[in-house]
Amino acid sequence: MLLSTTSSSFSNWVLRFLAVRVPEKEPNLVEHRRTPGNRAAVLFIHGFGGDAAKTWGNFPSLLVAEPGLAGWDTFSLGYHTGLRMDIAGIWTADPDLAALSILLKGIAALDPLNGYESLTLIAHSMGGLIVQKALLDDPSFRQRIGHVFLFGTPSAGLQKAARTRFWKRQIRDMSASGTFIKDLRERWKKTFPGPLPFKFWAVAGDLDQFVPPESSIAPFPTAQWVVPGNHISMVKPEDAQSLSFKIVLEGIMHGASTTGAGDSARRAVELRDFRKAIDLLWERREGLDEDGLVLLALALEGVGRSKDAFELLKYARPDYTDALGVLAGRLKRRWLVERQQADADRAMELYQQGYDLSVQNARSDQAFYHGINIAFMQLAWRKNLEAAREMARNVIEQCEVETKKGKRTVWCVATEGEAYLYLGQSGSAFLRYQEAVKARPRPRELDSIRMQAIQVAIELGNDSIARELERILL
Repeated sequence: MLLSTTSSSFSNWVLRFLAVRVPEKEPNLVEHRRTPGNRAAVLFIHGFGGDAAKTWGNFPSLLVAEPGLAGWDTFSLGYHTGLRMDIAGIWTADPDLAALSILLKGIAALDPLNGYESLTLIAHSMGGLIVQKALLDDPSFRQRIGHVFLFGTPSAGLQKAARTRFWKRQIRDMSASGTFIKDLRERWKKTFPGPLPFKFWAVAGDLDQFVPPESSIAPFPTAQWVVPGNHISMVKPEDAQSLSFKIVLEGIMHGASTTGAGDSARRAVELRDFRKAIDLLWERREGLDEDGLVLLALALEGVGRSKDAFELLKYARPDYTDALGVLAGRLKRRWLVERQQADADRAMELYQQGYDLSVQNARSDQAFYHGINIAFMQLAWRKNLEAAREMARNVIEQCEVETKKGKRTVWCVATEGEAYLYLGQSGSAFLRYQEAVKARPRPRELDSIRMQAIQVAIELGNDSIARELERILL
């Protein structure tokens, strides 16, 4: 046998190597926090030669300690990687990046990660290539991803890797001239020609000499960040003031209340739902019924595609009262920013049309929605408090009809609160808003309720009411 021949110096070297080689640990998932009921999780993925725990230093514990991330569980994935030579077919070999991407998808599909509706992926170095490959290969995996952070990832490959690729498959895949990197970049452009379906950050270390910025962040011109540190220290934040930690925290928490533990997790789940709805309905948008039209419009609005939502709703049928209200809402918000009279006129016209149709068809759930917005436009645009109060009384009656039906939704309660603001009954308004908060509205719903209520208080010229509403609706 070749390995028993003493005349070959190479064979002797292989024997010595095999004699000291210690079997690698199985791929493992390190649990930093796991809380029953949480629907979102953060997953750390280390890079070449890294470790599920050691690579990240304090990073996981800092995230776990952040009150605003209480709704997120936290894990680190470990897998086979190291500097020892691969000897495939003789002993063992670390898996290539394609195999590791399959491993990542498999781990995400098994307990406990399969119980989370939204995942945030934080990857270092080669781990970011594994993440990109998995995102490209599996649409179902991609739909669960809310945020992706790549730290020091050689997304454009490494020039130095070509010199040593013959003895390590993972290094071979990181070569700038290799097929893995070329295929990755070509497929990324084809798969994501427009906005990415997840929040994305590419981060470089200012002292990183292993993965230069032209490889780590240049492929992503709209998502670039640079943090202090070399290739290793950039993912070992010392404290909560470290820029690498702040980028992740702000990225996950963006748009969520800093006082509502779990808000960012619920928002991440909402974003996943929005993207799923868009994937399902966008190509069939011309034939949608009213429910489908409204769902798609709200999903587009939820991911920042307000222009597409507006254009979609312009073609709603005149008897689609829900769609009329959604379109009127976009016109109302645009009027509040740009103050174009045509937008206010059209918004009021649509709200009035929707209200009249809803009352005619005994749709109290639609009537109170359109009515409360008419009251707002009467006050904010026409400066007619008496007309706003008259409509507010009608709205309360419609909400009472819904309550008798056993359909007292969070929107019904919040609408009553707003109606009482117009009527000058702030105590009753506060009680309704407190009831609405106790019903645990989704982040997007709470944001909408808060913005409208505070705007009404401002239009009424009462700063003390605005401050109390801000306190109640945080």
